[in-house]
Amino acid sequence: MQANERRFRQRYNASPLTIEVRSLNWLGRPSRPFAAQARNFAIGGMGILTANKLKPGKRLLINLANSDHRLQAIPAVVLRCDQAGDDFICALKFALGELPEPASRAVYTVLQRLEGTLKQPEAA
Repeated sequence: MQANERRFRQRYNASPLTIEVRSLNWLGRPSRPFAAQARNFAIGGMGILTANKLKPGKRLLINLANSDHRLQAIPAVVLRCDQAGDDFICALKFALGELPEPASRAVYTVLQRLEGTLKQPEAA
């Protein structure tokens, strides 16, 4: 990391993750899921590549899965969204504070396990 880097945790390649994203409308109801590709991951958030332009501050629900773990409806907020060709690269921050305390702890534990599996180098 660089000296002026704002991140406190290392980011990991998130290509092994499958994700599904749903945006929340102003009433808090989720939209239909749309496709996105995970780019990087840390316990506090992740980067995605999507064809949908998302406004900063937009609330989302994220479904994350890999071969070992699966999480559904993780609340997240869009921090920024930059155009990259025909697609958009978006930075998301997980909003675990929106969940009840027991659920927040459980999600955090699974996020730690997901991060652990992404840290491991793939077997050659």
